[in-house]
Amino acid sequence: MAAIKHCEELLPGLDEDIAEYISGILEDDDALEPDSVEDTTAMIAGLLDEYCEENGEDPSEKAAALIARLTTGGGQVDNAATKVSNDLPTKLGGISLADQLKTNDYDLVYGDNNKRNTVNSIIEENTDATTTTTKSKTKTKSNKPTASQIANAQIAEIEAELHDARVAAVKARAKYGAYRGSLDAKAFTLPNPGGGAPLLEDAACRLVWGKRYGLIGRNGMGKSTMLRAFAARRVGDVPAQVSVHYVSQEVNLTEDQRNKTPVMCVVDADIERTLLKEEIAELEVKASEGTLDAAGSVRQGELIARLDEIGGDSADRRAEALLANLGFSEELRSRPLSQLSGGWRVRTMLAAAIFAKPDLLLLDEPTNHLSILAVMWLARELATSEIWKERIVVIVSHDRHFMDEVCTDCLHISGAAKKLTQARGNYSVWHKRRKEQQALFAKEQKARQDEIDRLREYAGHGFKYGGSSSQINKMGMKAKQADKLEEAHAEHAEELSALQEDVELPIHIAAGGELDGYVVQLQDVGFGYPGATPARLFQHCEFGITSKSRIVLLGENGNGKTTLVKLIMGELQPCEGNVRRSPHARYALVNQHHADQIDLSLTPLEFLASKFPGDGSYAHTQKLRSHLSQCGVTSGSSKNASLDLESVATLAESVKNFKGAVICVSHDQFFVQTVANEAWVVNDGKVVRVDSFEAYRNKQLKLLSKVA
Repeated sequence: MAAIKHCEELLPGLDEDIAEYISGILEDDDALEPDSVEDTTAMIAGLLDEYCEENGEDPSEKAAALIARLTTGGGQVDNAATKVSNDLPTKLGGISLADQLKTNDYDLVYGDNNKRNTVNSIIEENTDATTTTTKSKTKTKSNKPTASQIANAQIAEIEAELHDARVAAVKARAKYGAYRGSLDAKAFTLPNPGGGAPLLEDAACRLVWGKRYGLIGRNGMGKSTMLRAFAARRVGDVPAQVSVHYVSQEVNLTEDQRNKTPVMCVVDADIERTLLKEEIAELEVKASEGTLDAAGSVRQGELIARLDEIGGDSADRRAEALLANLGFSEELRSRPLSQLSGGWRVRTMLAAAIFAKPDLLLLDEPTNHLSILAVMWLARELATSEIWKERIVVIVSHDRHFMDEVCTDCLHISGAAKKLTQARGNYSVWHKRRKEQQALFAKEQKARQDEIDRLREYAGHGFKYGGSSSQINKMGMKAKQADKLEEAHAEHAEELSALQEDVELPIHIAAGGELDGYVVQLQDVGFGYPGATPARLFQHCEFGITSKSRIVLLGENGNGKTTLVKLIMGELQPCEGNVRRSPHARYALVNQHHADQIDLSLTPLEFLASKFPGDGSYAHTQKLRSHLSQCGVTSGSSKNASLDLESVATLAESVKNFKGAVICVSHDQFFVQTVANEAWVVNDGKVVRVDSFEAYRNKQLKLLSKVA
């Protein structure tokens, strides 16, 4: 219990579930072993991102301080713990790009082009290195590299390779000119990173300049894997002069990046500018030494002209403006990346990708860590900027509104059919067409089944129409017709199954019934974390929540939206004012960290049984199954923590129909518009009600127009 005590002392106001989860990690026998402490620190730091973001603290330092308390008996943070914090890179979901693309069969089928690029070689080398490391573990424990070190070494090598490819693209463009043809991927197979059957077979697509593609499909079907394959140039024949920039859901920092500010990292993304400045500096040295010849002088003039043409001198100013549009305050822009939470690091890399203006931009869930205002700005930038009308963008996102505003075309991955299909129009256009196809196929299947039943009925009972030889022959004909129709019916059933995989089962959220009066009432509430600056996140907050309330909390990340939810839940106590909670109401919270606390080795049924064991009878198990089915969970449900587009829509509808109060914090405009009928903005130390979400959104759009 020492761990939970230190959590409460060092991390006041931390969500109880997260505190218990961290305590469980620290109480593991091997968690504080010298060769495991780095992994433990990284895991805990990931859970503290949001808490530290609101308090303006570094999650890695907090995690190291917590571990130091346990290892030094509650004293000061020792040097070893501090070193772990300062040297700890953020892992790409704990798995390197190499590992995520690695399979037993490294070759993708390119039709006649069975090439294997340098990325494949790196993957094989990493595999050998990992195998060697695994063997060495049995020989010595003290010298073995940790899982974190292995993963980070692999990530660093792959990231370096991708960076080198971008440098090569800039040089190739200078030599051969820009490439403006389509990018064709012909007859390729997409392996499953987890092993087993391929995700796609005999797939093909064509990416055209000026198009923005939404890569869609159910969770677990291979969308992120497809993006990584594009990034590693393992799908399609991508010319050398085409620059590719990939932004993943998680970020791994190099040692060089850790000490840089967001502005510096964004400016570094303009590789052409960097190369021009380096060559200009070399020529200036020669000029100062008197060794610069006439050709060198001409070259120097060309370089300076090109640097001026691409706006080299204004790079810092443009980077500052770009980061501000993504929600960075002046204080956040001045911090080194090592002191930013994972969410702000992802924003930095997103800003860097946009600043770089690559020919092919690949974005994996770019809205995950953005506020609604930042999402609106990003959508506007990608959809209306002349820059992106001359490039190719491929996006994976669960945000329907964002996809509709940005995308011109859709690429759909079918897990059932293992096919990749391409269609014009945004997600809503595709979804409408899909619904029409589903209805048409279902109608055809029913008509065919009715005809089969009619033919079978005649073939089996034809004697009632007479027993002549002609009738007997006719019975045989009808039976053969029914056989052919059944073959076609079976083929169409497979197609219908592929169409139906995008249909989400309805979810029902049970409620205890409506209550009279206020469920929660905030009266002149103020709150601030001890030692934080400013002293109060917000003051004079006053509003009430009834059983019919559907409230969305809006505002920039770190303004205090989650803190306000904790006050409503009773997890925090206000510094001023009162929070009155009805004793007759039941309260439940689902937050973004709960998925981190689930044992992913369990099935949904096993997890629910661990929470509600009951008497262990068959009847109780069936009751749990029934409850899961009402929530849209089937035996084959994906283990992904995030929701896909179809799941978000179903969840929004179920929350809308919930017979109780709802408070939501979300950047998904489709979800908010479906659920909320009341909006409160947390900003500048105040909590203020606005007329509606639409009114707030329109106001923000006007601000964006002024900035533009």
